[in-house]
Amino acid sequence: MNQHRREIGKPELKMIDPASTAAEKHSANMAARRTGFGHEGFEDRVGNVGKQIGGISGAAENVAYGELTAQEVVNGWLHSPGHKKNIEGNYNLTGIGVAKDKNGTIFYTQIFLRK
Repeated sequence: MNQHRREIGKPELKMIDPASTAAEKHSANMAARRTGFGHEGFEDRVGNVGKQIGGISGAAENVAYGELTAQEVVNGWLHSPGHKKNIEGNYNLTGIGVAKDKNGTIFYTQIFLRK
């Protein structure tokens, strides 16, 4: 992810714990079917992270699932215009969460933030 951002002249994203915790929880909820696959609760996730880090001025989220490696997920996102826009966006912070369901399907969440 950061390698791609460097290649296009964008600054690297800094991983922060509050965003990673929120992303991990969302992935776990999707894996446990407590929420559907997608962005349900995104505004609440971002709002809670913003409270913890002292506010944010922008946010986005990418999600994926399947029997995929992290590199395959990133490659897929880079070939999807909406996901690529988030990766290349004007963000400086990120959090990533991964969870596996009982069948081995992996759920990925990445939150992008601008502070």
